[in-house]
Amino acid sequence: MATTEPRTEGRVGPSPGPWGIWRRLLVASVTVVAAYDLVFLALIGEVIPPLLAGAVLTVIGVGLLPRFRRGGVAVLGLTSLLLLVAMLPFVAAHLPHPSSPIDFTHAAIALLGRTAAVVAAIGAWREASPALGRRVATLVVALLAVSLVVSGVAVTTTVSASEIAGDVVAELTDAAFPASLTVPPGGAIHLENRDRFRHTYTVLGTSLDVELPATTAVRFTVDLAPGTYEVICDIPGHEFMSAQLIVE
Repeated sequence: MATTEPRTEGRVGPSPGPWGIWRRLLVASVTVVAAYDLVFLALIGEVIPPLLAGAVLTVIGVGLLPRFRRGGVAVLGLTSLLLLVAMLPFVAAHLPHPSSPIDFTHAAIALLGRTAAVVAAIGAWREASPALGRRVATLVVALLAVSLVVSGVAVTTTVSASEIAGDVVAELTDAAFPASLTVPPGGAIHLENRDRFRHTYTVLGTSLDVELPATTAVRFTVDLAPGTYEVICDIPGHEFMSAQLIVE
């Protein structure tokens, strides 16, 4: 008389082929993203709660996978999807600027890694074709490699502007503008960004919006009418940066 193995809901037995490749892609994607998130937080010296929460949930999800397949996949897939949506403003702000490698690399890894994790979670849940899983993994690695090459080229070809006599010379450091700069109409500012991250020098109510790549000096002309203007850094998360520009 044939016997039937008792079925344990949610438990994992020997891993079939489709589950194996998608699980490896899922674990690799969330681990790389969570690790870089923590490195990024250490570099900027700030706490960003969603990134910390994502790292904690990554550990929980990976821990669930060996025994509770669907539970682990659900935690990792949903966490990756929510953080991908939450990070889109950051990605949109930094991905077009490869000359600032820390911001750019974080944006690229967030976009590629979390997208790959969502796809891998769906593939693991459905136990989709292993061949498709390998193609997705190859594509993600290739795109990440291209991103790193693009950033490397941009960094090596970005040159700081030289100071010219008569310029108003200033520095931006520790995510803080000079509190106030005074420049004559049509005068120029030579502003050096000493931070390892990009900023902008955005004068509200005007078209003056200057990109400040990481560790780079920029020279720009202030073609504004006399007056006092408010300056901000127009990057998500940098709302605390403000200053005054006086044209007289």
